Amino acid sequence: MVLNTKAVRRAAVAASAASLLVLTACSSDDGSSSDSGSASAAGDGRGPITIVEGQDPLNAALENIIADWNAEHPDETVTFKPLAKEADDQYDDIAQRMQAKSDEYDLVAVDVTNTAEFAANGWLLPLEDDYAIETDGLLPATVESGTYNGTLFAAPKNTNAAFLYYRTDLVDKAPATWAELQAECPKAVEAGIDCYLGQFKNYEGLTVNVTEIVNAFGGSFVAEDGLTPSIDDKTGEGLQFIVDRFADGTIPAAAQTYTEGESQTAFGDGKALFLRTWPGFYTDGESSSIAGNYGIAVLPGVDGPGVSTLGGYNVGISAFSDAPATARDFLEFMQTRQSQTYYAEVGGAPVLAEVYDDPAILEQFPYFATLKEALESAKPRPSSPYYSNVSKAISDNSYAAIRNEKSVEQALADIKAGIETAGN
Repeated sequence: MVLNTKAVRRAAVAASAASLLVLTACSSDDGSSSDSGSASAAGDGRGPITIVEGQDPLNAALENIIADWNAEHPDETVTFKPLAKEADDQYDDIAQRMQAKSDEYDLVAVDVTNTAEFAANGWLLPLEDDYAIETDGLLPATVESGTYNGTLFAAPKNTNAAFLYYRTDLVDKAPATWAELQAECPKAVEAGIDCYLGQFKNYEGLTVNVTEIVNAFGGSFVAEDGLTPSIDDKTGEGLQFIVDRFADGTIPAAAQTYTEGESQTAFGDGKALFLRTWPGFYTDGESSSIAGNYGIAVLPGVDGPGVSTLGGYNVGISAFSDAPATARDFLEFMQTRQSQTYYAEVGGAPVLAEVYDDPAILEQFPYFATLKEALESAKPRPSSPYYSNVSKAISDNSYAAIRNEKSVEQALADIKAGIETAGN
Protein backbone atom coordinates (compact mmCIF):
# COMPACT_ATOMS: atom_id res chain seq x y z
CA MET A 1 0.00 0.00 0.00
CA VAL A 2 1.43 3.39 -1.03
CA LEU A 3 0.56 6.33 1.22
CA ASN A 4 0.03 9.88 -0.02
CA THR A 5 2.32 11.67 2.43
CA LYS A 6 0.80 15.08 1.83
CA ALA A 7 -2.69 13.76 2.45
CA VAL A 8 -1.52 12.08 5.67
CA ARG A 9 0.22 15.26 6.85
CA ARG A 10 -2.88 17.27 5.98
CA ALA A 11 -5.15 14.96 7.96
CA ALA A 12 -2.78 15.09 10.92
CA VAL A 13 -2.71 18.89 10.96
CA ALA A 14 -6.51 19.08 10.70
CA ALA A 15 -7.02 16.50 13.43
CA SER A 16 -4.57 18.27 15.72
CA ALA A 17 -6.25 21.61 15.19
CA ALA A 18 -9.71 20.15 15.68
CA SER A 19 -8.59 18.55 18.95
CA LEU A 20 -7.10 21.85 20.05
CA LEU A 21 -10.40 23.59 19.31
CA VAL A 22 -12.33 21.11 21.45
CA LEU A 23 -9.89 21.46 24.35
CA THR A 24 -10.08 25.25 24.19
CA ALA A 25 -13.88 25.19 24.12
CA CYS A 26 -13.98 22.94 27.18
CA SER A 27 -11.43 24.90 29.21
CA SER A 28 -13.83 27.56 30.49
CA ASP A 29 -17.44 27.51 31.58
CA ASP A 30 -17.98 31.27 31.34
CA GLY A 31 -17.30 31.50 27.57
CA SER A 32 -14.15 33.59 28.06
CA SER A 33 -10.97 32.76 26.16
CA SER A 34 -7.53 32.41 27.68
CA ASP A 35 -5.96 33.15 24.29
CA SER A 36 -5.19 36.86 24.52
CA GLY A 37 -3.86 36.82 20.95
CA SER A 38 -7.16 35.79 19.40
CA ALA A 39 -9.27 38.09 17.27
CA SER A 40 -12.04 38.05 19.86
CA ALA A 41 -9.61 39.55 22.36
CA ALA A 42 -8.35 42.01 19.77
CA GLY A 43 -11.85 43.46 19.43
CA ASP A 44 -12.01 46.17 16.80
CA GLY A 45 -8.35 45.92 15.90
CA ARG A 46 -7.37 47.99 12.89
CA GLY A 47 -4.17 48.51 10.97
CA PRO A 48 -2.11 47.09 8.09
CA ILE A 49 -3.07 43.55 7.10
CA THR A 50 -1.71 40.72 4.96
CA ILE A 51 -3.72 38.52 2.61
CA VAL A 52 -2.41 35.22 1.29
CA GLU A 53 -3.47 33.33 -1.82
CA GLY A 54 -1.92 30.70 -4.05
CA GLN A 55 -0.18 31.78 -7.26
CA ASP A 56 -2.82 32.02 -9.98
CA PRO A 57 -3.53 34.09 -13.13
CA LEU A 58 -6.36 35.76 -11.20
CA ASN A 59 -3.83 37.28 -8.77
CA ALA A 60 -3.75 40.29 -11.09
CA ALA A 61 -7.32 41.14 -10.09
CA LEU A 62 -6.45 40.94 -6.40
CA GLU A 63 -3.43 43.19 -6.94
CA ASN A 64 -5.65 45.81 -8.60
CA ILE A 65 -8.13 45.65 -5.73
CA ILE A 66 -5.32 46.08 -3.20
CA ALA A 67 -3.95 49.08 -5.11
CA ASP A 68 -7.38 50.74 -5.01
CA TRP A 69 -7.81 50.02 -1.30
CA ASN A 70 -4.31 51.23 -0.35
CA ALA A 71 -4.86 54.51 -2.20
CA GLU A 72 -7.91 55.14 -0.02
CA HIS A 73 -6.57 53.68 3.25
CA PRO A 74 -2.91 54.69 3.69
CA ASP A 75 -3.00 53.80 7.40
CA GLU A 76 -4.54 50.37 6.85
CA THR A 77 -2.67 49.07 3.85
CA VAL A 78 -3.04 45.54 2.53
CA THR A 79 -0.03 43.44 1.57
CA PHE A 80 -0.44 40.48 -0.75
CA LYS A 81 1.72 37.42 -0.10
CA PRO A 82 1.47 34.84 -2.91
CA LEU A 83 1.78 31.25 -1.77
CA ALA A 84 3.00 28.22 -3.72
CA LYS A 85 1.24 27.08 -6.89
CA GLU A 86 0.42 23.61 -5.56
CA ALA A 87 -2.78 23.37 -3.52
CA ASP A 88 -1.26 20.99 -0.94
CA ASP A 89 1.65 23.35 -0.35
CA GLN A 90 -0.74 26.29 0.06
CA TYR A 91 -2.75 24.33 2.58
CA ASP A 92 0.32 23.30 4.57
CA ASP A 93 1.61 26.88 4.71
CA ILE A 94 -1.67 28.25 6.07
CA ALA A 95 -2.41 25.30 8.36
CA GLN A 96 0.98 25.48 10.06
CA ARG A 97 0.45 29.14 10.91
CA MET A 98 -3.10 28.63 12.07
CA GLN A 99 -2.03 25.75 14.30
CA ALA A 100 0.64 28.00 15.80
CA LYS A 101 -1.96 30.81 16.26
CA SER A 102 0.25 33.11 14.25
CA ASP A 103 -1.00 36.62 13.46
CA GLU A 104 1.17 36.76 10.31
CA TYR A 105 -1.82 36.23 7.99
CA ASP A 106 -4.95 38.32 8.47
CA LEU A 107 -6.93 37.12 5.45
CA VAL A 108 -6.59 33.69 3.85
CA ALA A 109 -7.96 32.67 0.47
CA VAL A 110 -9.22 29.10 0.62
CA ASP A 111 -10.67 26.79 -1.99
CA VAL A 112 -14.42 26.36 -1.58
CA THR A 113 -13.78 22.73 -0.58
CA ASN A 114 -11.62 23.76 2.41
CA THR A 115 -13.86 26.43 3.90
CA ALA A 116 -15.75 24.04 6.20
CA GLU A 117 -12.53 22.48 7.49
CA PHE A 118 -10.95 25.84 8.27
CA ALA A 119 -14.13 26.96 10.01
CA ALA A 120 -14.51 23.77 12.06
CA ASN A 121 -10.88 23.97 13.15
CA GLY A 122 -11.47 27.43 14.61
CA TRP A 123 -9.11 29.08 12.13
CA LEU A 124 -11.64 31.56 10.72
CA LEU A 125 -13.77 34.20 12.40
CA PRO A 126 -17.50 33.77 11.82
CA LEU A 127 -18.72 36.65 9.67
CA GLU A 128 -21.47 37.73 12.02
CA ASP A 129 -22.16 40.54 14.49
CA ASP A 130 -19.30 43.09 14.18
CA TYR A 131 -17.74 41.06 11.35
CA ALA A 132 -20.89 40.54 9.31
CA ILE A 133 -20.65 41.49 5.62
CA GLU A 134 -23.30 42.47 3.08
CA THR A 135 -24.21 39.55 0.82
CA ASP A 136 -27.44 40.70 -0.87
CA GLY A 137 -25.88 41.29 -4.29
CA LEU A 138 -23.83 38.10 -4.36
CA LEU A 139 -24.78 34.96 -6.25
CA PRO A 140 -26.52 32.75 -3.63
CA ALA A 141 -24.48 29.63 -4.40
CA THR A 142 -21.25 31.50 -3.67
CA VAL A 143 -22.56 32.58 -0.28
CA GLU A 144 -23.55 28.97 0.41
CA SER A 145 -20.00 27.88 -0.43
CA GLY A 146 -18.64 30.11 2.34
CA THR A 147 -21.17 28.84 4.88
CA TYR A 148 -20.56 26.03 7.34
CA ASN A 149 -23.26 24.61 9.59
CA GLY A 150 -25.50 27.62 9.00
CA THR A 151 -22.86 30.33 9.63
CA LEU A 152 -20.93 32.35 7.05
CA PHE A 153 -17.20 31.97 7.66
CA ALA A 154 -15.69 33.15 4.38
CA ALA A 155 -16.58 35.82 1.84
CA PRO A 156 -16.93 34.69 -1.78
CA LYS A 157 -14.11 36.08 -3.92
CA ASN A 158 -14.32 34.44 -7.35
CA THR A 159 -16.33 31.49 -8.57
CA ASN A 160 -16.90 29.10 -11.48
CA ALA A 161 -19.46 26.76 -13.02
CA ALA A 162 -19.34 24.19 -15.81
CA PHE A 163 -20.96 24.32 -19.27
CA LEU A 164 -22.36 21.80 -21.68
CA TYR A 165 -20.44 22.22 -24.95
CA TYR A 166 -22.16 20.90 -28.05
CA ARG A 167 -21.39 20.58 -31.74
CA THR A 168 -23.44 23.22 -33.56
CA ASP A 169 -22.68 21.61 -36.94
CA LEU A 170 -24.36 18.39 -35.78
CA VAL A 171 -27.00 19.53 -33.25
CA ASP A 172 -29.63 22.20 -33.94
CA LYS A 173 -29.98 23.38 -30.34
CA ALA A 174 -28.57 22.52 -26.94
CA PRO A 175 -30.49 19.88 -25.00
CA ALA A 176 -31.98 21.13 -21.73
CA THR A 177 -32.57 17.65 -20.27
CA TRP A 178 -30.77 14.35 -20.24
CA ALA A 179 -33.60 12.81 -22.25
CA GLU A 180 -33.10 15.43 -24.97
CA LEU A 181 -29.36 14.82 -24.92
CA GLN A 182 -29.79 11.07 -25.29
CA ALA A 183 -32.17 11.63 -28.18
CA GLU A 184 -29.30 13.30 -30.03
CA CYS A 185 -26.87 10.41 -29.52
CA PRO A 186 -27.77 8.66 -32.81
CA LYS A 187 -26.18 11.63 -34.57
CA ALA A 188 -22.94 10.80 -32.79
CA VAL A 189 -23.22 7.19 -33.96
CA GLU A 190 -23.78 8.36 -37.55
CA ALA A 191 -20.73 10.61 -37.33
CA GLY A 192 -18.60 7.85 -35.80
CA ILE A 193 -17.94 9.80 -32.60
CA ASP A 194 -18.83 9.52 -28.91
CA CYS A 195 -21.97 11.12 -27.50
CA TYR A 196 -21.10 12.63 -24.08
CA LEU A 197 -17.78 13.26 -22.36
CA GLY A 198 -17.08 14.33 -18.82
CA GLN A 199 -14.35 13.74 -16.26
CA PHE A 200 -14.80 10.22 -14.90
CA LYS A 201 -11.28 9.20 -13.92
CA ASN A 202 -11.00 8.37 -10.20
CA TYR A 203 -9.92 11.78 -8.88
CA GLU A 204 -11.53 15.01 -7.61
CA GLY A 205 -13.10 15.61 -11.01
CA LEU A 206 -15.16 12.45 -10.61
CA THR A 207 -16.58 13.75 -7.34
CA VAL A 208 -17.50 16.94 -9.19
CA ASN A 209 -19.20 15.12 -12.08
CA VAL A 210 -21.05 12.67 -9.85
CA THR A 211 -22.14 15.32 -7.36
CA GLU A 212 -23.66 17.61 -9.97
CA ILE A 213 -25.65 14.80 -11.60
CA VAL A 214 -26.83 13.58 -8.20
CA ASN A 215 -27.81 17.18 -7.35
CA ALA A 216 -29.73 17.42 -10.63
CA PHE A 217 -31.77 14.41 -9.50
CA GLY A 218 -32.49 16.15 -6.19
CA GLY A 219 -30.05 14.06 -4.19
CA SER A 220 -27.05 14.86 -2.01
CA PHE A 221 -24.33 13.16 0.02
CA VAL A 222 -23.80 15.21 3.19
CA ALA A 223 -26.24 17.07 5.46
CA GLU A 224 -25.85 20.72 6.44
CA ASP A 225 -23.87 19.84 9.57
CA GLY A 226 -21.08 18.57 7.31
CA LEU A 227 -20.86 15.30 9.20
CA THR A 228 -24.05 13.32 8.64
CA PRO A 229 -24.69 11.36 5.43
CA SER A 230 -27.79 12.55 3.54
CA ILE A 231 -27.85 9.70 1.03
CA ASP A 232 -31.38 8.78 -0.05
CA ASP A 233 -33.32 7.41 -3.03
CA LYS A 234 -32.57 10.55 -5.08
CA THR A 235 -28.85 10.05 -4.52
CA GLY A 236 -29.24 6.50 -5.74
CA GLU A 237 -31.17 7.60 -8.84
CA GLY A 238 -28.39 9.98 -9.79
CA LEU A 239 -25.58 7.46 -9.42
CA GLN A 240 -27.62 4.74 -11.15
CA PHE A 241 -28.20 7.13 -14.04
CA ILE A 242 -24.44 7.56 -14.54
CA VAL A 243 -23.85 3.81 -14.39
CA ASP A 244 -26.63 3.24 -16.94
CA ARG A 245 -25.22 5.85 -19.32
CA PHE A 246 -21.90 4.01 -19.37
CA ALA A 247 -23.75 0.75 -19.91
CA ASP A 248 -25.75 2.02 -22.90
CA GLY A 249 -22.79 3.84 -24.47
CA THR A 250 -24.03 7.42 -23.98
CA ILE A 251 -20.76 7.92 -22.09
CA PRO A 252 -17.87 5.91 -23.58
CA ALA A 253 -15.74 3.62 -21.43
CA ALA A 254 -12.72 5.74 -22.37
CA ALA A 255 -14.15 8.57 -20.24
CA GLN A 256 -13.20 6.50 -17.18
CA THR A 257 -9.64 7.67 -17.86
CA TYR A 258 -10.47 11.32 -18.60
CA THR A 259 -9.58 14.40 -16.56
CA GLU A 260 -10.29 17.88 -17.91
CA GLY A 261 -7.33 17.74 -20.28
CA GLU A 262 -8.15 14.44 -21.96
CA SER A 263 -11.86 15.21 -22.32
CA GLN A 264 -11.22 18.65 -23.81
CA THR A 265 -8.65 17.26 -26.24
CA ALA A 266 -11.06 14.57 -27.41
CA PHE A 267 -13.89 17.07 -27.93
CA GLY A 268 -11.54 19.57 -29.58
CA ASP A 269 -10.38 16.85 -31.96
CA GLY A 270 -13.98 16.33 -33.05
CA LYS A 271 -14.41 13.00 -31.27
CA ALA A 272 -17.59 13.76 -29.31
CA LEU A 273 -20.97 15.43 -29.67
CA PHE A 274 -21.17 16.85 -26.12
CA LEU A 275 -18.67 17.80 -23.44
CA ARG A 276 -19.06 18.84 -19.83
CA THR A 277 -16.22 21.13 -18.75
CA TRP A 278 -15.32 24.56 -17.36
CA PRO A 279 -15.55 27.93 -19.17
CA GLY A 280 -11.85 28.04 -20.04
CA PHE A 281 -12.45 25.80 -23.03
CA TYR A 282 -14.76 28.42 -24.57
CA THR A 283 -11.72 30.32 -25.84
CA ASP A 284 -9.23 27.46 -25.86
CA GLY A 285 -11.43 25.56 -28.30
CA GLU A 286 -10.97 28.25 -30.92
CA SER A 287 -7.54 26.81 -31.65
CA SER A 288 -8.94 23.27 -32.05
CA SER A 289 -10.21 21.43 -35.11
CA ILE A 290 -13.84 22.27 -34.25
CA ALA A 291 -13.31 26.04 -34.04
CA GLY A 292 -16.53 27.83 -34.96
CA ASN A 293 -18.57 24.64 -34.65
CA TYR A 294 -19.44 24.49 -30.97
CA GLY A 295 -21.78 26.29 -28.62
CA ILE A 296 -22.41 26.40 -24.87
CA ALA A 297 -25.37 25.88 -22.58
CA VAL A 298 -26.09 25.06 -18.96
CA LEU A 299 -25.76 21.40 -18.04
CA PRO A 300 -28.78 19.16 -18.69
CA GLY A 301 -31.09 18.10 -15.88
CA VAL A 302 -34.00 15.75 -15.35
CA ASP A 303 -36.98 17.99 -16.14
CA GLY A 304 -35.08 21.09 -17.23
CA PRO A 305 -31.64 22.66 -16.90
CA GLY A 306 -29.38 20.86 -14.48
CA VAL A 307 -26.89 21.73 -11.76
CA SER A 308 -23.20 22.57 -12.02
CA THR A 309 -20.83 21.94 -9.17
CA LEU A 310 -19.45 25.27 -7.96
CA GLY A 311 -15.76 26.12 -8.17
CA GLY A 312 -13.86 29.13 -6.89
CA TYR A 313 -12.23 30.67 -3.84
CA ASN A 314 -13.43 32.31 -0.64
CA VAL A 315 -11.56 34.57 1.77
CA GLY A 316 -11.79 34.31 5.54
CA ILE A 317 -10.49 36.36 8.44
CA SER A 318 -7.86 34.53 10.47
CA ALA A 319 -9.04 33.93 14.01
CA PHE A 320 -5.60 35.14 15.12
CA SER A 321 -5.50 38.43 13.20
CA ASP A 322 -4.70 41.51 15.26
CA ALA A 323 -6.60 43.74 12.80
CA PRO A 324 -9.87 41.88 12.16
CA ALA A 325 -11.94 45.04 11.72
CA THR A 326 -9.76 46.18 8.82
CA ALA A 327 -9.84 42.66 7.41
CA ARG A 328 -13.64 42.66 7.52
CA ASP A 329 -13.84 45.98 5.67
CA PHE A 330 -11.45 44.74 2.99
CA LEU A 331 -13.64 41.68 2.46
CA GLU A 332 -16.55 43.92 1.53
CA PHE A 333 -14.26 46.07 -0.61
CA MET A 334 -13.35 42.95 -2.59
CA GLN A 335 -17.01 42.54 -3.49
CA THR A 336 -17.70 46.02 -4.84
CA ARG A 337 -18.64 46.49 -8.49
CA GLN A 338 -15.19 47.76 -9.45
CA SER A 339 -13.36 45.02 -7.55
CA GLN A 340 -15.45 42.27 -9.07
CA THR A 341 -15.08 43.77 -12.53
CA TYR A 342 -11.33 43.24 -12.19
CA TYR A 343 -11.99 39.49 -11.92
CA ALA A 344 -14.10 39.57 -15.06
CA GLU A 345 -11.40 41.45 -16.95
CA VAL A 346 -8.79 38.76 -16.28
CA GLY A 347 -11.13 35.94 -17.29
CA GLY A 348 -12.34 35.00 -13.84
CA ALA A 349 -15.93 34.56 -12.73
CA PRO A 350 -17.17 37.33 -10.39
CA VAL A 351 -19.37 36.60 -7.38
CA LEU A 352 -21.34 39.87 -7.74
CA ALA A 353 -24.39 39.15 -9.89
CA GLU A 354 -24.71 42.58 -11.52
CA VAL A 355 -21.31 42.34 -13.23
CA TYR A 356 -22.74 39.67 -15.54
CA ASP A 357 -25.25 42.19 -16.90
CA ASP A 358 -22.67 44.82 -17.84
CA PRO A 359 -22.88 45.35 -21.64
CA ALA A 360 -19.14 46.06 -21.86
CA ILE A 361 -18.32 42.83 -20.02
CA LEU A 362 -20.75 40.83 -22.15
CA GLU A 363 -19.21 42.22 -25.32
CA GLN A 364 -15.77 41.13 -24.19
CA PHE A 365 -16.92 37.83 -22.66
CA PRO A 366 -20.10 36.72 -24.46
CA TYR A 367 -20.17 33.46 -22.52
CA PHE A 368 -20.94 35.41 -19.31
CA ALA A 369 -24.68 35.29 -20.02
CA THR A 370 -24.60 31.48 -19.92
CA LEU A 371 -22.16 31.50 -17.02
CA LYS A 372 -24.54 33.59 -14.91
CA GLU A 373 -27.37 31.18 -15.69
CA ALA A 374 -25.18 28.23 -14.71
CA LEU A 375 -24.10 29.92 -11.48
CA GLU A 376 -27.67 30.73 -10.49
CA SER A 377 -28.46 27.01 -10.29
CA ALA A 378 -25.02 25.79 -9.18
CA LYS A 379 -24.35 24.05 -5.88
CA PRO A 380 -21.15 23.69 -3.83
CA ARG A 381 -19.56 20.32 -3.27
CA PRO A 382 -20.42 18.60 0.03
CA SER A 383 -19.52 20.94 2.88
CA SER A 384 -17.52 18.95 5.39
CA PRO A 385 -14.57 19.64 7.70
CA TYR A 386 -13.23 16.34 6.39
CA TYR A 387 -13.85 17.07 2.74
CA SER A 388 -10.80 15.22 1.40
CA ASN A 389 -11.97 11.96 2.95
CA VAL A 390 -15.58 12.55 1.94
CA SER A 391 -14.54 13.23 -1.65
CA LYS A 392 -12.40 10.10 -1.71
CA ALA A 393 -15.32 8.00 -0.50
CA ILE A 394 -17.53 9.42 -3.23
CA SER A 395 -15.01 9.07 -6.05
CA ASP A 396 -13.64 5.62 -5.08
CA ASN A 397 -17.05 4.03 -4.74
CA SER A 398 -18.68 5.80 -7.67
CA TYR A 399 -15.77 4.68 -9.84
CA ALA A 400 -16.27 1.10 -8.68
CA ALA A 401 -19.97 1.30 -9.59
CA ILE A 402 -19.20 2.79 -13.01
CA ARG A 403 -16.80 -0.08 -13.69
CA ASN A 404 -19.35 -2.64 -12.49
CA GLU A 405 -17.08 -3.66 -9.63
CA LYS A 406 -19.84 -2.82 -7.13
CA SER A 407 -23.58 -2.48 -7.34
CA VAL A 408 -24.97 1.03 -6.91
CA GLU A 409 -26.50 -0.08 -3.62
CA GLN A 410 -23.15 -1.31 -2.29
CA ALA A 411 -21.35 1.80 -3.55
CA LEU A 412 -23.83 4.04 -1.71
CA ALA A 413 -23.51 1.99 1.46
CA ASP A 414 -19.73 2.31 1.29
CA ILE A 415 -19.95 6.06 0.61
CA LYS A 416 -22.21 6.41 3.65
CA ALA A 417 -19.72 4.49 5.78
CA GLY A 418 -16.89 6.63 4.43
CA ILE A 419 -18.70 9.84 5.36
CA GLU A 420 -19.50 8.53 8.85
CA THR A 421 -15.85 7.69 9.48
CA ALA A 422 -14.30 10.61 7.57
CA GLY A 423 -13.04 12.28 10.72
CA ASN A 424 -11.38 9.18 12.15
